[in-house]
Amino acid sequence: MYDLLLTFHDLALLVAALSALALAGHLGLSLKRPDLGLWPAAEGWRHHLAFGLFRVFCGATVVFALAEIGVNGWGHPLRYVVGVPVMVLAFGITLRGYRFLGLDNTYCDTGGLVTTGMYEYSRNPQYVTSVLATIGLGITTGSWITVALALVLFALYFLFVLNEERWLLQGYGQAFADYMRATPRFVDERSLTRLRAAL
Repeated sequence: MYDLLLTFHDLALLVAALSALALAGHLGLSLKRPDLGLWPAAEGWRHHLAFGLFRVFCGATVVFALAEIGVNGWGHPLRYVVGVPVMVLAFGITLRGYRFLGLDNTYCDTGGLVTTGMYEYSRNPQYVTSVLATIGLGITTGSWITVALALVLFALYFLFVLNEERWLLQGYGQAFADYMRATPRFVDERSLTRLRAAL
Protein backbone atom coordinates (compact mmCIF):
# COMPACT_ATOMS: atom_id res chain seq x y z
CA MET A 1 0.00 0.00 0.00
CA TYR A 2 2.83 2.40 0.89
CA ASP A 3 4.53 1.72 -2.47
CA LEU A 4 1.29 2.55 -4.32
CA LEU A 5 0.91 5.79 -2.35
CA LEU A 6 4.53 6.71 -3.10
CA THR A 7 3.96 6.11 -6.82
CA PHE A 8 0.79 8.24 -6.72
CA HIS A 9 2.70 10.94 -4.81
CA ASP A 10 5.54 11.01 -7.37
CA LEU A 11 3.14 10.92 -10.32
CA ALA A 12 1.16 13.91 -8.95
CA LEU A 13 4.38 15.93 -8.63
CA LEU A 14 5.38 15.02 -12.19
CA VAL A 15 1.95 16.04 -13.54
CA ALA A 16 2.12 19.35 -11.62
CA ALA A 17 5.58 20.09 -13.03
CA LEU A 18 4.69 19.18 -16.64
CA SER A 19 1.41 21.10 -16.62
CA ALA A 20 3.16 24.17 -15.13
CA LEU A 21 5.82 24.04 -17.87
CA ALA A 22 3.20 23.66 -20.59
CA LEU A 23 1.11 26.51 -19.22
CA ALA A 24 4.16 28.76 -18.83
CA GLY A 25 5.02 28.03 -22.47
CA HIS A 26 1.46 28.82 -23.56
CA LEU A 27 1.36 32.11 -21.64
CA GLY A 28 4.91 33.03 -22.69
CA LEU A 29 4.02 32.49 -26.36
CA SER A 30 0.92 34.62 -25.81
CA LEU A 31 3.15 37.46 -24.55
CA LYS A 32 5.51 37.13 -27.50
CA ARG A 33 2.78 36.67 -30.11
CA PRO A 34 -0.38 38.47 -28.96
CA ASP A 35 -1.74 38.20 -32.49
CA LEU A 36 -2.33 34.46 -31.86
CA GLY A 37 -4.99 35.34 -29.26
CA LEU A 38 -3.88 32.57 -26.91
CA TRP A 39 -4.70 34.48 -23.71
CA PRO A 40 -7.00 35.99 -22.57
CA ALA A 41 -9.62 33.99 -24.40
CA ALA A 42 -13.23 33.93 -23.19
CA GLU A 43 -14.14 30.75 -25.06
CA GLY A 44 -12.94 28.14 -27.54
CA TRP A 45 -9.93 25.85 -27.50
CA ARG A 46 -7.51 28.57 -26.34
CA HIS A 47 -9.63 29.19 -23.23
CA HIS A 48 -10.00 25.47 -22.52
CA LEU A 49 -6.30 24.78 -23.07
CA ALA A 50 -5.11 27.51 -20.68
CA PHE A 51 -7.67 26.76 -17.98
CA GLY A 52 -7.31 23.01 -18.48
CA LEU A 53 -3.55 23.17 -17.88
CA PHE A 54 -4.11 25.50 -14.93
CA ARG A 55 -6.66 23.18 -13.33
CA VAL A 56 -4.45 20.14 -13.88
CA PHE A 57 -1.57 21.96 -12.16
CA CYS A 58 -3.75 23.01 -9.19
CA GLY A 59 -5.35 19.58 -8.86
CA ALA A 60 -2.01 17.77 -9.04
CA THR A 61 -0.58 20.17 -6.43
CA VAL A 62 -3.40 19.39 -4.00
CA VAL A 63 -3.13 15.63 -4.61
CA PHE A 64 0.65 15.77 -4.13
CA ALA A 65 0.32 17.78 -0.90
CA LEU A 66 -2.21 15.35 0.58
CA ALA A 67 -0.07 12.40 -0.48
CA GLU A 68 2.82 14.01 1.42
CA ILE A 69 0.90 13.32 4.66
CA GLY A 70 0.55 9.66 3.68
CA VAL A 71 4.22 9.36 2.79
CA ASN A 72 5.71 11.42 5.64
CA GLY A 73 3.11 11.03 8.40
CA TRP A 74 0.77 13.45 10.19
CA GLY A 75 3.55 15.51 11.72
CA HIS A 76 3.29 18.12 14.46
CA PRO A 77 -0.20 19.47 15.34
CA LEU A 78 1.13 23.05 15.11
CA ARG A 79 1.21 22.61 11.33
CA TYR A 80 -2.57 22.30 11.32
CA VAL A 81 -3.10 25.10 13.84
CA VAL A 82 -1.20 27.50 11.56
CA GLY A 83 -1.77 26.06 8.10
CA VAL A 84 -5.49 25.24 8.09
CA PRO A 85 -6.70 28.76 9.05
CA VAL A 86 -4.37 30.35 6.46
CA MET A 87 -5.61 27.93 3.80
CA VAL A 88 -9.32 28.22 4.64
CA LEU A 89 -9.34 32.01 5.05
CA ALA A 90 -7.34 32.65 1.87
CA PHE A 91 -9.40 30.22 -0.21
CA GLY A 92 -12.60 31.74 1.22
CA ILE A 93 -11.48 35.19 0.04
CA THR A 94 -10.69 33.71 -3.37
CA LEU A 95 -14.22 32.29 -3.65
CA ARG A 96 -15.70 35.60 -2.49
CA GLY A 97 -13.72 37.28 -5.27
CA TYR A 98 -15.38 35.03 -7.87
CA ARG A 99 -18.76 36.11 -6.57
CA PHE A 100 -17.82 39.79 -6.33
CA LEU A 101 -16.29 40.00 -9.81
CA GLY A 102 -18.78 37.62 -11.37
CA LEU A 103 -17.85 34.23 -12.79
CA ASP A 104 -18.03 35.34 -16.43
CA ASN A 105 -15.88 38.41 -15.77
CA THR A 106 -13.42 36.23 -13.85
CA TYR A 107 -13.07 34.03 -16.93
CA CYS A 108 -12.23 36.77 -19.44
CA ASP A 109 -15.63 38.22 -20.24
CA THR A 110 -15.99 41.98 -20.67
CA GLY A 111 -18.64 42.65 -18.04
CA GLY A 112 -17.12 45.92 -16.88
CA LEU A 113 -14.05 47.07 -15.01
CA VAL A 114 -14.37 46.35 -11.29
CA THR A 115 -12.29 48.59 -9.00
CA THR A 116 -14.22 48.47 -5.72
CA GLY A 117 -14.41 46.04 -2.81
CA MET A 118 -11.36 43.80 -2.60
CA TYR A 119 -10.20 45.28 -5.92
CA GLU A 120 -9.44 48.55 -4.11
CA TYR A 121 -6.51 46.80 -2.40
CA SER A 122 -5.13 44.77 -5.29
CA ARG A 123 -5.78 44.48 -9.01
CA ASN A 124 -5.49 40.70 -8.63
CA PRO A 125 -6.68 39.79 -5.13
CA GLN A 126 -7.79 36.28 -6.09
CA TYR A 127 -4.31 35.49 -7.37
CA VAL A 128 -2.76 36.71 -4.10
CA THR A 129 -5.14 34.69 -1.93
CA SER A 130 -4.80 31.54 -4.07
CA VAL A 131 -1.03 31.63 -3.56
CA LEU A 132 -1.56 32.15 0.20
CA ALA A 133 -4.01 29.22 0.28
CA THR A 134 -1.38 27.01 -1.38
CA ILE A 135 1.23 28.13 1.14
CA GLY A 136 -1.30 27.25 3.88
CA LEU A 137 -1.69 23.82 2.28
CA GLY A 138 2.10 23.39 2.30
CA ILE A 139 2.27 24.34 5.99
CA THR A 140 -0.61 21.99 6.85
CA THR A 141 0.94 19.03 5.06
CA GLY A 142 4.49 19.86 6.18
CA SER A 143 5.59 19.95 2.55
CA TRP A 144 8.31 22.35 1.44
CA ILE A 145 7.76 21.12 -2.11
CA THR A 146 4.14 22.31 -1.90
CA VAL A 147 5.37 25.72 -0.71
CA ALA A 148 7.70 25.72 -3.75
CA LEU A 149 4.69 24.87 -5.94
CA ALA A 150 2.98 27.95 -4.45
CA LEU A 151 5.87 30.00 -5.84
CA VAL A 152 5.39 28.27 -9.21
CA LEU A 153 1.71 29.22 -8.98
CA PHE A 154 2.72 32.85 -8.36
CA ALA A 155 4.98 32.76 -11.45
CA LEU A 156 2.10 31.39 -13.54
CA TYR A 157 -0.22 34.09 -12.20
CA PHE A 158 2.40 36.70 -13.10
CA LEU A 159 2.34 35.45 -16.70
CA PHE A 160 -1.47 35.50 -16.67
CA VAL A 161 -1.41 39.09 -15.37
CA LEU A 162 1.05 40.36 -17.98
CA ASN A 163 -1.23 39.04 -20.73
CA GLU A 164 -4.41 40.26 -19.03
CA GLU A 165 -3.10 43.79 -18.45
CA ARG A 166 -2.45 44.28 -22.15
CA TRP A 167 -5.97 43.02 -22.92
CA LEU A 168 -7.58 45.20 -20.22
CA LEU A 169 -5.76 48.30 -21.49
CA GLN A 170 -7.14 47.62 -24.96
CA GLY A 171 -10.64 47.05 -23.62
CA TYR A 172 -10.90 49.77 -20.96
CA GLY A 173 -8.27 52.28 -22.05
CA GLN A 174 -7.64 55.23 -19.75
CA ALA A 175 -9.91 53.87 -17.00
CA PHE A 176 -7.68 50.81 -16.61
CA ALA A 177 -4.49 52.88 -16.98
CA ASP A 178 -5.67 55.08 -14.10
CA TYR A 179 -6.54 51.98 -12.06
CA MET A 180 -3.07 50.55 -12.73
CA ARG A 181 -1.45 53.71 -11.37
CA ALA A 182 -3.68 53.84 -8.29
CA THR A 183 -3.76 50.18 -7.23
CA PRO A 184 -0.93 47.64 -6.92
CA ARG A 185 -0.73 44.65 -9.21
CA PHE A 186 -0.61 42.31 -6.20
CA VAL A 187 -0.06 43.97 -2.81
CA ASP A 188 2.13 46.74 -1.49
CA GLU A 189 2.08 49.42 1.21
CA ARG A 190 -0.96 51.06 -0.42
CA SER A 191 -2.93 47.87 0.16
CA LEU A 192 -2.05 47.87 3.86
CA THR A 193 -2.76 51.60 4.24
CA ARG A 194 -6.21 51.21 2.67
CA LEU A 195 -6.94 48.14 4.76
CA ARG A 196 -6.01 49.98 7.97
CA ALA A 197 -8.23 52.91 6.96
CA ALA A 198 -11.13 50.56 6.19
CA LEU A 199 -10.80 48.83 9.56
